[in-house]
Amino acid sequence: MRTRSEEWEVVLQEYARPQALESRFTVSLAHLLPIAHGNPVFRSLYPVISMWSLTVTDSAVMEVTADALPAIAAMDGVYTVLAWPYPQETVLFQSADPVEAVEFTARLIEKQRAG
Repeated sequence: MRTRSEEWEVVLQEYARPQALESRFTVSLAHLLPIAHGNPVFRSLYPVISMWSLTVTDSAVMEVTADALPAIAAMDGVYTVLAWPYPQETVLFQSADPVEAVEFTARLIEKQRAG
């Protein structure tokens, strides 16, 4: 299993490829990921890409999602912060600006971690 830092590098490299910028399914994630990586809260967590969203966990194993942190869905230039559990699609915040979505989500994660 890769470390959090190694996984971030893999994810960033995957979405830095030119093909990621050519598909409507990946271009928004390609814009979101470096911004999320630049945020210390996100960078401290393990990143997982699922469909069109960035999920993060404080767990060493993604199958263990006991922390139930929010995710950011990225599609067609819209960044939607979703509450756990994601299938219920409870929207907490939505913006065309990935920086706003990352900052909003980071504040939620910090509050959740603080208990």
